[in-house]
Amino acid sequence: DRSQNVDLARDSENKKLEDLNPTTRNKIVTDLSRMLLFKALGMKDPIDRTKVCAEASGEVKGVSKSALNEADKRLKDVFGFGVKRVNSKMEENLPARFKNRLYLINEVVDDDEGTHSLNLHSAHQECMTERGLLMVVLSFAFCKGTSAVRSGQMKGAGKKTRWITEHHLYSLLHRVDENIPSEPPSAEGRKKSRTSGGGRHSLGGGGADGGVSETPDIDGLLEKFVSQDYLLRDKIEEGEESAGTSEDGKVIAYAMGPRAAMEVGRRQVVYFCSNVLDEQPDPTMLAEIDEDDESSEEEEEEGGEEVAEEPKKRGKRQKRG
Repeated sequence: DRSQNVDLARDSENKKLEDLNPTTRNKIVTDLSRMLLFKALGMKDPIDRTKVCAEASGEVKGVSKSALNEADKRLKDVFGFGVKRVNSKMEENLPARFKNRLYLINEVVDDDEGTHSLNLHSAHQECMTERGLLMVVLSFAFCKGTSAVRSGQMKGAGKKTRWITEHHLYSLLHRVDENIPSEPPSAEGRKKSRTSGGGRHSLGGGGADGGVSETPDIDGLLEKFVSQDYLLRDKIEEGEESAGTSEDGKVIAYAMGPRAAMEVGRRQVVYFCSNVLDEQPDPTMLAEIDEDDESSEEEEEEGGEEVAEEPKKRGKRQKRG
């Protein structure tokens, strides 16, 4: 799915960076490039633009955007990664914290099935297991969720974001692997997953209570995917009372997060489902994605025209004065 480039620095800021001692300038750009790579590929944490730029710049002020532009060019030239922001239309439907997020996106041209991306993120067994579970969860959310208007705090990563309740999700995952519980964790169990990083031991790889090593820790991994922005989680109201409804009449639900939308994309999820089911991709879903892409392109073009006209208007007002 579409993403947004980082903001370009002003000429005055570019000049300030260029005027720095070459050693200092290179250190700032190199440190920033390393931080972006380490956080995105090593820790897989969302990148806070303000924090990484401040840490890389140190005592040098007023060069953050320019240094980020240079780090973006270096990562693109050397590794084929682009530093991206959440798509502008996604930002409108997400909490304010996502406006400061940065993501490292593989810009190597890939096929519809995302073969290059899958190879890139499948270097070892643990990574393959997590990536596989993420694809299954994204598939259930996109194919079994609903895009009906909800009352949660966030609308999601797009106009037609599909949300799936956690009870429905766990029920579907249980059908895939009977060792996965058919019900989500209790409030106490959820708190344990957040604080200790471990879910119900019976699901993990040989915990104290035993368990099946091939079955991933679903509770812990869902928490991890949310913290990494691959999934969105919100408390929403269902149209009618359903399993898991709390006292306030709301249920917990999951949806595709902005990072998954950019790194994986809805189209790859559709092709993933078709490969698993040994069927042709659903033409209705592909048409919906194409329609959304065309709509986003038109809105971006209109926005660009408005920005281009603004200086002209200001110029006319200045002449009249």
